[in-house]
Amino acid sequence: FLSYIIYKMEFGCVVVALLLATTTASSQSTCQFTTKPVEKNIGQGFRSFVWTEPYKESLFQDGVWEYNPEYKTYAKWLNETIPRDFGGLNPFDQRACLIHQEKIFKNAGFDTYNWDIILNGTVGGLYQMNCIESILWGLQNKFHPQKVSATEFGAYILLDKQNTTVKVYLQTGPTLGVPGMNWVNHPISQDLQEGFSLLTFLHLHPFDASNIKYQDCAGTCIPSNPDLSAFASDLKLFNCETAWITNGADSFRFPLTQLGLFHQDVSIPETFRGIEN
Repeated sequence: FLSYIIYKMEFGCVVVALLLATTTASSQSTCQFTTKPVEKNIGQGFRSFVWTEPYKESLFQDGVWEYNPEYKTYAKWLNETIPRDFGGLNPFDQRACLIHQEKIFKNAGFDTYNWDIILNGTVGGLYQMNCIESILWGLQNKFHPQKVSATEFGAYILLDKQNTTVKVYLQTGPTLGVPGMNWVNHPISQDLQEGFSLLTFLHLHPFDASNIKYQDCAGTCIPSNPDLSAFASDLKLFNCETAWITNGADSFRFPLTQLGLFHQDVSIPETFRGIEN
């Protein structure tokens, strides 16, 4: 089985959790795709990947992650950098990250209603990253290491009616934000006609360890205003069921029937980098 060990280490006056993944040679198949993707270089540093994968319950199991030595290195770096530079914040505590960011935005005069409805459980839920999220994070990190700069991936995940097949459309890229994935529109429309349903659109909200000046290291799984607009479009075009946001450790997931509970405010940035005059 794939297990996770929480090591406690002292960092000044702050106790932070260092999440390290361990596995045995026989368990490395617990969280991985069994098929090869159709991969394309779609230009300007972006790549597309398409899997048609046999359904396994473990793909959707929270806390079961791909065996990835690079993640172990990343976790150590993250757990040294974020507590040191952002007031002792534990990056593996999503509630703490949301509270930390909410305080920054509130002090800057922004409406923090969307943070509140996640933290008080009105909408969706907070979970450990699951297996599929872990695999896709690993591919983004392979091409665009998160230690070097904060970048995002986007992915559509579909299931057939019999729960026998999973289809995944992934786009990795070098930008903070996911550009339009118009290349998926035709194949997903075909999948829907063939009996698949669009389970979710997943994307990454990475930590940004460079934003020390404003003390917002991001890594929060709260949907931004552009996210909410994109979710509304996916609901209209594809009858998408849910939205997932992961930071590479924790995830926020909610049914799109709750989309209207969020406030949409174009003035609120995804990460606070000061007030523009």
